[in-house]
Amino acid sequence: MPDMTPGVPSALSPLVRRIVAPNPSFMTGPGTNTYLVGIDEVAVIDPGPDDKKHIDAIVGASMKERVRWVILTHTHPDHAPGTARLVKATGAEVLAFAKRDPVVTPDRAIGDGAVIDGTEWGLEAIHTPGHAPNHLCFFLEEERVLFTGDHILNGTTTVVSPKAGGGMIDYMKSLERLRKLRTLRICPGHGDVIEEPRAKIDEYIAHRKMRERQILKVLKDGPVKIPDIVGKLYTDTPDELLEMAGHQVHAHLLKLRTEGKVEGGSVKSVWKLV
Repeated sequence: MPDMTPGVPSALSPLVRRIVAPNPSFMTGPGTNTYLVGIDEVAVIDPGPDDKKHIDAIVGASMKERVRWVILTHTHPDHAPGTARLVKATGAEVLAFAKRDPVVTPDRAIGDGAVIDGTEWGLEAIHTPGHAPNHLCFFLEEERVLFTGDHILNGTTTVVSPKAGGGMIDYMKSLERLRKLRTLRICPGHGDVIEEPRAKIDEYIAHRKMRERQILKVLKDGPVKIPDIVGKLYTDTPDELLEMAGHQVHAHLLKLRTEGKVEGGSVKSVWKLV
């Protein structure tokens, strides 16, 4: 099994290396995964937090003159803040979904279908909103590897929080889209490599559908607030994550409202079946 020790480069394939950032937590698992794609010309996917040792490890593993691009799956605080420090060390071009962003200032905005071509590889961008509106996954055609950022993780499910711009309808559509790819491996934003991509995506879809059924079942007993739903469905969840569970439930409820199945509004509202 490749090393998940923070700061230690691990070769995952002939074209891909991984360095785990030193930011483990309930939300990030072992830490944020930074991926180095390519040998002669290197693209760094998600430089992670602004941590000097982590950025030094990236530069040391890739040789700074070979780092051509810094590519962001999205700009949440565990994935993007290291960008400025890495660019200062390497002069790399920054690519992200939006040209304007409060966390980073990309040199070039890239959208769905954009291709980044290195000397021995190509990465195709796939717009996958759901976890974040500006979320991108990247497909490495040469090895049929999918870099999923926070859209698909290993060891936990993805947070879909309306408070952070997430949306369950978009998230499910994005999962269905990724399911159609002929992917051999998934390199997630957190956790180890996923060797059975289709099974993992099916698991993710099934989990969301199950949670939706559970929420509807709770609502059959009468109007409730989100904390009441969380208390019934997330009985084994650590206290530190209960607020986030509430945002997840809210995302499901907003999807169900769009589908005409429930009525309600904010995370503090009373929700009921139509």
